[in-house]
Amino acid sequence: MVLTERIEKLIKELSKGLVERESILRLGFLAVIAEQPTYIYGRAGSGKRAIIDRLTKAFKDLNISYFGKRSFNLPAQETPADIAFFTTFDSNYPPMINAVQAMMNENLSRVLILSGRTRPDIALSESGLYDSIHIILSLPASISPNALEELLSNRGDLYQITVPPDLPVTKEEWRSWSKEIDDVKISEDSFIILKSIAAECEKEGVYISAKRWRGLSKIARAEAFFSGRKETNITDFLFFNNDLWGKKASNEAIRSGFDKGMQNYFTKYAANPDEFKLAAANLIEEAERIKNATGDVYRTTKINEEDYIRYTITVAGELITLYVPASKIGSKEDFAPLNELKHTENRVRCNFMGGNVCKVSIDIQTKHTGMRASTNTFSGTTASRTFEEFAKLPAEVLKSNDPETIMRNKVKLESIKARILETVEQSAQSLKNLKALYNEQSRYQSDPFIDMVPYKNFMDSIAKRFKELGEIGKDLQKADSFLKENA
Repeated sequence: MVLTERIEKLIKELSKGLVERESILRLGFLAVIAEQPTYIYGRAGSGKRAIIDRLTKAFKDLNISYFGKRSFNLPAQETPADIAFFTTFDSNYPPMINAVQAMMNENLSRVLILSGRTRPDIALSESGLYDSIHIILSLPASISPNALEELLSNRGDLYQITVPPDLPVTKEEWRSWSKEIDDVKISEDSFIILKSIAAECEKEGVYISAKRWRGLSKIARAEAFFSGRKETNITDFLFFNNDLWGKKASNEAIRSGFDKGMQNYFTKYAANPDEFKLAAANLIEEAERIKNATGDVYRTTKINEEDYIRYTITVAGELITLYVPASKIGSKEDFAPLNELKHTENRVRCNFMGGNVCKVSIDIQTKHTGMRASTNTFSGTTASRTFEEFAKLPAEVLKSNDPETIMRNKVKLESIKARILETVEQSAQSLKNLKALYNEQSRYQSDPFIDMVPYKNFMDSIAKRFKELGEIGKDLQKADSFLKENA
């Protein structure tokens, strides 16, 4: 039996009856293998004892020590424990805290596991162990409606499972595997996530010791090792998105870093959909504007080195001056002009409707009270306003069919065609990369320690990005075809 198959069978046996706690068991097993001090938190009856029982049955022939509130006979340095469990951990009980610290400081156990009902942010801070415990396993306080039937249908005793004798891990195997796990290489993609988390933690003042970094990375290395790989994959680090730290601020910073790292990872293979969509929309708008442009020369005035067309309208008996960018001629978008003070006038909307006639719409309240009225105040957003068409104003033409203007527009149009084609090709390459990435990552769905919930979210993110970029690419192709047909 190959190692991956054996470990997969072992985890399956250990997970029997652990409704909605399977991922916690898997991570707990990896934490033990990676020798990481762990705190198992949960309310009474949440399954802490069942998790501990399963973790002990994952191994055989180990020296395991259990400590409660009254038993603190610590092992000798000559014969340290392989695993030391401190059940019902009490951060307000000095003898227990002293015993835990002695176990850690004097290396009296290979792995230390605490379990308790007190929230980790309180228990670990009060006991001074916050930076010493590397993994928090939080058991859910309830069972979801979908899992309730499975729970109630299971009549077996959670503490009476039998693991086939050829599956548990021996002490010798554990030591041997530990060396091999250390040799697993952390991939370049994995470092994208880790560096992003580190940057966010530095920004938010969240401390992660070098020892903790090494320990958490060893858990990911162990995931890769048991999957038969010599290099980590990004899916080995999906557990970083869980609440592994005792404090809310720490969890939020690490999750934020994880999310940013994922975005950086996706951007390595494909364009960012939001940025790509904005760039594509600007290209399509520019193409439409140039395509609709004539060779006319208009009367304009310069504002900040840009040509503007000046209009004067009468609103509630007041003469109002508006400045509209000449670059908007030929477009069909709504935009806000500048007022006589050269500030954006959000109470007015303009649209050239694909030509050189500007449709002016004014906020209804402004239309009746005037632009300068002291009563015309508005604290809401621009989107909250109601605009009503006020006038259609042609731009003043100084010269029609100007050869220089026609040639300039032609050059601009060719440039836009080239940029659209380049962007279409970029979209196609992004889609090709994402398809290959999805197929590549699909290989890891059967890994023995894959957590299907974050894995599914990860795969859905790839598919979502593929769909979004595909739709943007289609819009660009339509624009490209339109320009070619109407050349």
